[in-house]
Amino acid sequence: MGKVGDVKLANVNKVGEDEFFNRLATGTTLTDLLKEVGIGYKLWARWLDSSDGRRQRYADAQEQSAHFFASRAVSTAVNTHEVDSTINSAKLQVETDKWMAAKLNPQYDTRHREVAVNISVGDLHAEAAALLRQVSGDVIEGEAEDVSDVEP
Repeated sequence: MGKVGDVKLANVNKVGEDEFFNRLATGTTLTDLLKEVGIGYKLWARWLDSSDGRRQRYADAQEQSAHFFASRAVSTAVNTHEVDSTINSAKLQVETDKWMAAKLNPQYDTRHREVAVNISVGDLHAEAAALLRQVSGDVIEGEAEDVSDVEP
């Protein structure tokens, strides 16, 4: 980065890490904060990495902001009544806040996840053969041949 980037980062440092992270934790979006100080995501990433532990403090602020969005979703849902003309916008706000909370903190992710299990008969056969080897020694692979009609 050149001198322009360094000047912009100096402006970020004037605002201060605590101020940034407190505002993020209380629901201000990163996009809005970056617009205020006039930097982009690339400079933001550089600023985060310029101090030990800063990226983790940023992650903590994001996690805390999930509580803000979850709380606002509940408040919007409770305070909006069916007779209001704003019911559809309130539903959208609740869904958006739930999504934001889930993205910022996994404890708010309520989506149902399906678990896919693939079973291969070949794999089961190999596992069974390995278990038999452990219990009884080597397992000999082969086919049985009927010898009852053979004369001695």
